[in-house]
Amino acid sequence: MPNTRPRRIPRPTSTRPTPGVEASPQAAREDDDSPGTTSESVAGDMAIALAVEVVGTFLLVFVAVASIVVTRANEVTGAALASGLATGVLVASLGHLSAALFNPAIAVAFAVTGRLSPARAGIAVIGQAIGAVLGSGAVAFNFAADALAKVGNGTPGIGPGSTDVGAAVVEAVATFLVVTVLYGSWFDERNRSALGPLYVGLAVVVGTLATASVSGGALNPARWFGPALYNGTLGNAWVWVVGPTLGAVAAGATYQFGFLRSRTS
Repeated sequence: MPNTRPRRIPRPTSTRPTPGVEASPQAAREDDDSPGTTSESVAGDMAIALAVEVVGTFLLVFVAVASIVVTRANEVTGAALASGLATGVLVASLGHLSAALFNPAIAVAFAVTGRLSPARAGIAVIGQAIGAVLGSGAVAFNFAADALAKVGNGTPGIGPGSTDVGAAVVEAVATFLVVTVLYGSWFDERNRSALGPLYVGLAVVVGTLATASVSGGALNPARWFGPALYNGTLGNAWVWVVGPTLGAVAAGATYQFGFLRSRTS
């Protein structure tokens, strides 16, 4: 008697490239009919990319800073969850429109590894800086001055007993974690998951919790820049600019030029 059971059809996996972001080299080779979108082919969408980075970074910084003001910086877990969940939902909501990075360090990493053109990365950084200033400004305008003063407008700071170098190192390590998860779960077309943004958000939560007492857990130059500008404390900028950027570039290069190239056919 012939087998009449219906044949199981494998569930398709989404390999749709993110607009403006170069697809993984392996994914491009395996599917010649859909080679992946390059930043040059969507140059006309620069305005959309700028708008996405402004809006996304505005919302991210607003939530991150407001959560610190509300908890008076006494509840690190709540602030970390707010930042991480905001990151996850924003990447999930806006990632189909552009790279949706919301972090200058990641924009630099994408430029270094060839996933964004330098022009597009520059546009992203400009949008992120604008969004960070607007987000911090919205908090400064809507929250009580005494509450803002108690937490330095939400500006990340170096913890007691910590050094500038130590703070920069932990920022680099935590950002390395976030970017590794971002590449592996969201921008590697072989493993792109609908839950990728959630994984990235959870990495932000973990990284923030691990570094809050040492560096303030920014993991993002924009997250530092907006509050610091309003607080008038732009000193030691390199800690929150160089630290996360080095971590992001190291993670991006490791994944792009190491893990992606290591697969055997």
